[in-house]
Amino acid sequence: MVLKKLLLTGGSGRLGKFLIKNINQELYSTLAPSSKELDITNPENVLNYLNLNKPDVIVHSAAYTDVKKAEKEYLKAININVLGTINLLNYVVDKHIDFIYISTDAVFDGKKGYYSPSDSINPINKYAKTKTAAELCCRTYSKCTVIRTAFFEYDFPYEIAFYDQYSSKDYLDIIGPKIVSIIHDYKPGIYHAGSNRKSIYDIAIIRKPNVKKESKNNFTFKVIEDSSFNEQDTYGDL
Repeated sequence: MVLKKLLLTGGSGRLGKFLIKNINQELYSTLAPSSKELDITNPENVLNYLNLNKPDVIVHSAAYTDVKKAEKEYLKAININVLGTINLLNYVVDKHIDFIYISTDAVFDGKKGYYSPSDSINPINKYAKTKTAAELCCRTYSKCTVIRTAFFEYDFPYEIAFYDQYSSKDYLDIIGPKIVSIIHDYKPGIYHAGSNRKSIYDIAIIRKPNVKKESKNNFTFKVIEDSSFNEQDTYGDL
């Protein structure tokens, strides 16, 4: 059996490290270049690197992810999230290879919750808009898999948690295997990789029992009220 060569962007990130450890090495040989080796914001570097290494599939998890900073650094977020994705698409479309894009639950405005893959998207902050723009570019390509997801690493990272904000977010050891399964069973389309709907506070106390309970209304930064997924509907067409 000839192994497919899988190229992973964002290999130094939380999800990237998990994928490197858990992608089946009997299916794929995994290549995870650093951002210096593969600078997705540099079109010439991208094409040179990919033409040299000739991957069979690309999993694109590299992204600008600082939601608050993106409000001011939105050009940087655009350059990484949108233009970086387009630079990769230039290669995969030309070579007609499989492309898996790691998107976000923030494509939704959070007004209703229990979202299905076919529900209308309406991002409300600049980070979300850059990720949504990149997702839409990916969805023009027939061999693309979009995985919408959200997760904390292995512990809750904050001292407070909102009791009135809801999500299908969970911890990486719970969400990560779902993402790996989608990669292994590659099929173009839109996937939702999440857990059951909970408040952020309910997620937090699982691994940080002393976390403080707060209302999102006490903060000026606008947060998505309910980005939860419909657990019964996790796959849709591009």
